[in-house]
Amino acid sequence: MTRTTISLHESVLAKVRTAAHESHSTMGETITELLNIGLRAKSLQRPHLGREKFRLKSFSMGTPRVALEDKEAVNTILDRRNL
Repeated sequence: MTRTTISLHESVLAKVRTAAHESHSTMGETITELLNIGLRAKSLQRPHLGREKFRLKSFSMGTPRVALEDKEAVNTILDRRNL
């Protein structure tokens, strides 16, 4: 088993201590059990994640009215729209 340090809010720590005491187990065992329960519940709530790829539909907008490489021409058109 790997050792690690975690930071818990005082209220959560108190609940974990109580649960460990009531189940006659260590803090580490109790935290491991609670994390496993939470992780299982989370995976059941979102079973579709990782299975479907996001697809973005694209549409043809036709030929540009200005050469997009011409920065001045693009800025001129954008400036006209701001009026």
